[in-house]
Amino acid sequence: MRILILFLMVAGACTRTETSEPDNQTPEPTAEEAAKSGEEAAPDEQPPEPFASEEESQAGDDSAVEIDLDAPPTVELLDAGKAPHKALRTTFEVGAKQSLRVESDWTVSTIYGPMIAMEAVMPSLVYELDTEVQETSAERTRFALRVKKVSVEAGEKAKPAQVKAVKKSVGALEGAKGSFSVNARGLVETFALDAPAADSLIVHDMVDQIELAVRASSLPLPEEPVGKGATWTASQVIDQRTAQIRQTTTFELVSMKGERLEATRKHEAAAPEQNIKMPGSRSGASFQLNKFELSGEGKGTWRLDRLAPSSATDETLAAFYMTARKPKRETVVMGVNTVLEIKAKP
Repeated sequence: MRILILFLMVAGACTRTETSEPDNQTPEPTAEEAAKSGEEAAPDEQPPEPFASEEESQAGDDSAVEIDLDAPPTVELLDAGKAPHKALRTTFEVGAKQSLRVESDWTVSTIYGPMIAMEAVMPSLVYELDTEVQETSAERTRFALRVKKVSVEAGEKAKPAQVKAVKKSVGALEGAKGSFSVNARGLVETFALDAPAADSLIVHDMVDQIELAVRASSLPLPEEPVGKGATWTASQVIDQRTAQIRQTTTFELVSMKGERLEATRKHEAAAPEQNIKMPGSRSGASFQLNKFELSGEGKGTWRLDRLAPSSATDETLAAFYMTARKPKRETVVMGVNTVLEIKAKP
């Protein structure tokens, strides 16, 4: 949470210095608006749409990130580690089933222009996911996915309005089916969930969380033989809040005992400028993503013959620096802090 507070302080300072035109300032929210701010995903209870000067809308143009979103996923060895070295390969059998339990804690922080800052500690979610190997080859393995159940745990910090909005969205996902594929290196290449249209940001965030959990469940492995202390990177393009980003994760092999592996990971990501339209925004609202940053870390214990870890954690902080394009213009800075705990159910 310290990193989230630091993000808000820096973003708030930047936003205040960027806007100098009094006519473009957004008034302080009323008490009623502040009470509703946590339901940012509910279509009828959105924060006020932003206002921005033309100068602000150009922010970030000179520092556009050049990132190839069409480049294929890669797994590259950095250091083979200590001898003895061993080639690590995952093995899956058609029909093999595994259930996952995913606990998610998340906080959404948003700054609109120079005046309005909102933070919403969302209710904790528990996803129960069923997976089954459908087909396998030398190149990849395809899994079927089913969202068996989604539970909402209010906690002490989530406001009643937030709890109500999240509980309302749970029904859209329970029973949803989908699929994903894992390549020969253990990297999740594709993910699809046949859920109802994500017409609210909460539903979309929940789908994102399930995808993040599935990706964090599989341990990508280098082709070369490795030993304790080995490090490697996995890079691929994923979606987050409708934005396409390229994420690179650095892994370190902490221990290796037979089929049991223990590893840590550190995430970073960036994205090129792009137009995005977040579900749940008022009709016609669109945004230009000027800059994206992501950092995070995690760890876990895996077996080569199982998809999911016996236990794993993953925490990320994603920061979106945007310009609202419609119906009015204003800088918007949004931070999403997500903490996942993943366990394979016996």
